[in-house]
Amino acid sequence: LTMVEKIDESGNKLAVPDGLRREDFLRWMHKLPDTQTPAWLGLPNNADQVILQTKASTFVQKLLKMQTVTDDEDLVYQDLDFSPDSTRRKSVIGGAVRPQWMKALGDSVGQWLAIIPPDDLPALKRTVENIKDPLYRFYERECTIGRNLLKTILTDLNDVAQVCDLKKKQTNYIRGLLSDLQKGIVPKSWVRYNVPSGVTINPWIIDFAERIRQLQKIVEAAQMGQTALKELTVWLGGLFSQEAYVTATRQSVAQCKGYSLEELKLQVSVHSGPVELDSSSFGISGLKLMGAEHENASGKLKITEDIMTDLMYTKISWVREQDITALGKKITLPVYLNNTRTTLVETLDFPTDEDQFYERGVVILCTSLS
Repeated sequence: LTMVEKIDESGNKLAVPDGLRREDFLRWMHKLPDTQTPAWLGLPNNADQVILQTKASTFVQKLLKMQTVTDDEDLVYQDLDFSPDSTRRKSVIGGAVRPQWMKALGDSVGQWLAIIPPDDLPALKRTVENIKDPLYRFYERECTIGRNLLKTILTDLNDVAQVCDLKKKQTNYIRGLLSDLQKGIVPKSWVRYNVPSGVTINPWIIDFAERIRQLQKIVEAAQMGQTALKELTVWLGGLFSQEAYVTATRQSVAQCKGYSLEELKLQVSVHSGPVELDSSSFGISGLKLMGAEHENASGKLKITEDIMTDLMYTKISWVREQDITALGKKITLPVYLNNTRTTLVETLDFPTDEDQFYERGVVILCTSLS
């Protein structure tokens, strides 16, 4: 009987002693290795690497914030120094002295404005037919949220850029923006959807820009018709409300097929690329699988030592319970919004031949933003 699988890097197993006497157990105990890997606790042997990676990310975020605050304090004293050496370190625009931190922030704002798409996200046009589709109504809400937030962010960044160029006077609201952006903090007025609490401004801007680009694709698909909109592959983590998307797909299938919502159950399959979709199926990209991987040949999940693997294309289908294809042995995995594992989106069933998924804490993430 095997007690622990892969107790070392060589893949050796720890088995129960064969003897029944005290001497047999003592002999077995003395043969145990001196070092114990995380596998003894049912964890992957790289569990310490996952912990160190999380600690390192948190440490770097805090270090960057501390460095910014320290630089700001030093610059306050530099601004009061009008010696020739200090004056050369300052930028002069229109005869007014601009602090170095303001110049650095202005450069960062220029880079952010170059990343974020322009404020030209059109609204989805309602018709008598498409307004009846739950999926269309969901996309309409998503575009409205994205368009309003995009307008706010671009307005704020342009105002900050003008203040940094000494072309506009500061207000209390802009001072708050300057304070947050200097420290790498996402302003509270921008946080209108769920993101990890410790996320800094640079990855947040990149993530937001990708969300807006996805909304632009949604608008283009909507202009082509409801069929193109339904067949669009969606980055689930890039939506503002992932749970609402899952609900909208279920309602859409129920309306199309004439079924009740209670009859429909969710089925999932993973593929290496886009596949043909029927009226009950939808395509999702960007999912991350932590602690396991998907085998394309067998279509099953298996445990892996890799920290995270990509699910390139995931097909979800709403099927009546009596029409569900039996998977044999299966595992139900939670789908979380991000690696904080605080927001549960859905649970999905996958075929597998292994049993250690819950011990390893295997989950699916919609986005890797942290």
